[in-house]
Amino acid sequence: MMTEWTKDKEKRILWKYRFSLTMRIIRVVLILLFLFGVYMVLISIGYSFTKLGDKNSFHLNLAIDWTQPGLHGEYGRPINTEITPFLSQKLTIPISQTIGKEEEVIGEWDVTKRMLPIFSSKERTYFQSSDNKQFGFILPEDPLTGKKLRSVTNMADQQQWQKLEMVHEGTVANLAFSTSQYYKPEELIKKLETYDLDIQWMPLYAGELKAFEPSWGRTGGGEHLSVDTLGLSRAVDMDEDYNSWAEWLLSSKSIDENQKVMLKNMKNLIDNESKTYLQNVLGLWYLEDRYTYLKENGFLVYGAVVTGPVKELLKLKEEQDFRNIQVGNFEYWNWVTE
Repeated sequence: MMTEWTKDKEKRILWKYRFSLTMRIIRVVLILLFLFGVYMVLISIGYSFTKLGDKNSFHLNLAIDWTQPGLHGEYGRPINTEITPFLSQKLTIPISQTIGKEEEVIGEWDVTKRMLPIFSSKERTYFQSSDNKQFGFILPEDPLTGKKLRSVTNMADQQQWQKLEMVHEGTVANLAFSTSQYYKPEELIKKLETYDLDIQWMPLYAGELKAFEPSWGRTGGGEHLSVDTLGLSRAVDMDEDYNSWAEWLLSSKSIDENQKVMLKNMKNLIDNESKTYLQNVLGLWYLEDRYTYLKENGFLVYGAVVTGPVKELLKLKEEQDFRNIQVGNFEYWNWVTE
């Protein structure tokens, strides 16, 4: 016996079908969300277990120490790291500056390291516009010809010294200068240690223009030559688990260890990381060329970033070999006198 087809029956069947379909979709979505949650938990555990975030944080801090004159990374501060579903790593690295004896976080690097390093990105942010200034250094001679390069004008340097003369002596500041000749690091440190100052960074000559050709430029009618290079900064030797480290500041007592640790860290990066990662993520260009040159020829520097009391910085004016003077930021007195 056939039942009569009615509109009410049709509506009930359609409603039942829609309800069943909706429940299936909800179940599929819930299963997918559960699987996605499990996936994220597993990759987060794996990310933490492999110490990839700690390793990349260490590498980025080294890059800050080596490439940012007078600035440094923050090895001891908690670093904000996370891994995305597409296995990209996001890291926020604080950037610090020390004026006198006081260290302050002045900005940060926001880094996204993707599976393909060429698509990685890095954005630098400063909390105050005045912290955006970066010191520059000029070579004492042309690496290709060995010809001495003429000094900057006395007037330009005098204007920078006047900045220090116009502030109260109860002030500390940082200052950068270039030298008219190359020095072994221990030689320049010994000269600077006669003053009550702290040495923060020294530009290294690592074969630029002679062994390879990085970015470079001339200023002042072609008389002043500058190159993008690495700097000799504090040395940080990290353990394999990235839990503890040893640190050496720039001083005559530790300079040998400082150079050994820098070469060790450079070699570790070259042996274990891709060239694309070194360049696109860390900003360490020509690292292998520079390592080879420093290993074979030793360390030479041609300037420094120093910090200390204004009255002590002014004494550097008597050093005839110092040129390209650049005064940085000032802070209220925070120095420790012995």
